[in-house]
Amino acid sequence: MAKAKEAISKKLLGVGYRTKRATRSREIIRIAAQLFSEKSYHDVTMDEVASKVGVAKGTIYLYFDSKERLYLEILEHGFEAIESLIEREIEKSDPAPEKLKKVLKLIFKFYRQNLDVLRILSRDETHLIREHYEFTEHWRDRRIKLYEKILEKGVREGSFRQINTKLTALIIFGLVRSVMFFYETDKSAEETAEEVFSVVDKGILAIPHMDFMYSKEITKRSEIQQKSRE
Repeated sequence: MAKAKEAISKKLLGVGYRTKRATRSREIIRIAAQLFSEKSYHDVTMDEVASKVGVAKGTIYLYFDSKERLYLEILEHGFEAIESLIEREIEKSDPAPEKLKKVLKLIFKFYRQNLDVLRILSRDETHLIREHYEFTEHWRDRRIKLYEKILEKGVREGSFRQINTKLTALIIFGLVRSVMFFYETDKSAEETAEEVFSVVDKGILAIPHMDFMYSKEITKRSEIQQKSRE
């Protein structure tokens, strides 16, 4: 009986230690993310991180063996959080257009709520650390494949026309990334997602395609006539 109690006690202590360690690790990541969002990678020091956390620098190294590892952990923490949300959304049975709209809302809302991570990503310091470049490439490919999965579903169910799903996924990825980094607006994440979805869903032509082609032909004839007069 005594041995059983001792074993339970040790197990609880182990759980408590792991919980405390995980809490401390998250706190270091949170504070370091603030610093990396305010300064370039080279300008942030582990001494500064330790000072902000309120511990000795050696304590930081017990959790992260280098500044590079800490930096990558910040990105991985953010990427894993948003990708898991997207994957859960994709597994639902919504029609593809609705699924795509919901995914866009998730992305814009997530980064509005995690501006430190967004600022780090927008600085794009992948050239500083080779592992960072490989890491972000992995997550970029994973996101593009998720978009492609939605598009393929839409083509199968007839809600999207026959398209090059890989190319379209790349276009959506670039569009969303550009809006996140460069579009300054007071609109909500939901409103921004609706605007982006509208561009993807309806395109940018204001007139039917055949009318557009006819308009191009008229313009071309007009230009030829103008040149002949000259």
